[in-house]
Amino acid sequence: MAGVDLHRLIIENTPTDGTDQDHLRVLHISFSDLIEDRTESLKERTFGLPAAHMARLIEQAMEFVLAYGCRGIAAVPCNTFHAEPIFNEFARYLDHFGDTLSIINMIEETAEEIASSVPTGSEVAIISTTGTRESKLYENALKKRELVAVYPEDQVLIHQAIYNETWGIKAASGKTGENQEILYSAIEQLYQSSVSAIILACTEIPLVIREDIYKGIPLINPVDILSRAVIKASCTT
Repeated sequence: MAGVDLHRLIIENTPTDGTDQDHLRVLHISFSDLIEDRTESLKERTFGLPAAHMARLIEQAMEFVLAYGCRGIAAVPCNTFHAEPIFNEFARYLDHFGDTLSIINMIEETAEEIASSVPTGSEVAIISTTGTRESKLYENALKKRELVAVYPEDQVLIHQAIYNETWGIKAASGKTGENQEILYSAIEQLYQSSVSAIILACTEIPLVIREDIYKGIPLINPVDILSRAVIKASCTT
């Protein structure tokens, strides 16, 4: 569903002349069974598995892209996939494409956009999977930009909201009463702590939390930022 949402946002954010033909060429690859769970991969230190399998899919897509005389732009709508042990290995596998392939880093794009909109030293909250939190993905990216990362109090519940086999976002492909209540409770707790922005740092969370603002606090959707980065990159390739 996060992949579908990325595809939707690419279409919605693309400025066109009003015709179908003016939209970007998009290959949406959804071979979920071939890509190991990223949180588990970090936990088990099997970083090379999701990296290599995703890279292989991109390699096969690039055969199609190059056959049409295009350059490729790769975007992966998964925050945890961007943990350095996975993402760096993924990028290394694809180095041989050189300038014919651009790989968008969703975390860097998101951190850069936040840094341009909040004062230096601001506290920015991160709601994410346990894998993203423990790998300090956003924390490190924000720290480079002199911003302070904070987290919701109950990470176990947040992870359950995403992964519970009955009512988690992944199982339900979106909103349930249980996952909605957990996520809004976390957002309210972070609002009470006076953060400057809240990153919905699992790509499934915006499937439940659709608004952009909560009581005046920006809710940052990295998938939306990724879609706009893809469009921008397409203008320079």
